[in-house]
Amino acid sequence: MKKVFSILIVIILTLSVSLAISGCNSAAALQPTIVEFIGSDFEITLPDKWEGGTKEELDSVVQDLEDLGQDELAADVEANKVYLLFFGYDSEAAEGGDVNNLTITGEAEGALSIEEYMDLAYKDLVEKYEEAGNEFDIVEQDVVSLGNYKEVGRTLIKQEVGGADVGTAQYIIKNESDFWVLTFTAEQGEFDESIETFDEVFKTFKIKD
Repeated sequence: MKKVFSILIVIILTLSVSLAISGCNSAAALQPTIVEFIGSDFEITLPDKWEGGTKEELDSVVQDLEDLGQDELAADVEANKVYLLFFGYDSEAAEGGDVNNLTITGEAEGALSIEEYMDLAYKDLVEKYEEAGNEFDIVEQDVVSLGNYKEVGRTLIKQEVGGADVGTAQYIIKNESDFWVLTFTAEQGEFDESIETFDEVFKTFKIKD
């Protein structure tokens, strides 16, 4: 496993809480999925009021975030465009300074199983967060059948960074030699009731042949 993936996981998790650190108090609850996003190699349906864009559209996403006054989050998306295949966010929540977002990233690591990939991805992350004075707790982790995929590495994480308490649901799937990582984030107070919706959104994710 290349070291880049463990670094990538940290980047994803840091990006997912960057808006929260700027001051979220309560995230808007997710609604039924009705907004469809179609990329060149995948499609996904997200809740109403969500905005976002594929890798080719991230410049406009950055501009939209700046227009909402979310300059810090816009800067983080801009800085990490090389890693992102998609970035989506709840525009209504963002207007109020809250956070619900989704990142999709990918990497080719065909020789590994999902279990091996997960073991390496999260190895030492708890220690790294604790060393930085932050909390990081993997509250649930398993390989499950979900949506279009028989094997999905599903990890639920609760973390505290810079005084912000954030919940993250991360889904890892393997398609041929590629691993796809979908990371959903919500403020911890809303996270438990949002997990079911995260699962439902994930079920709409389809990799194009």
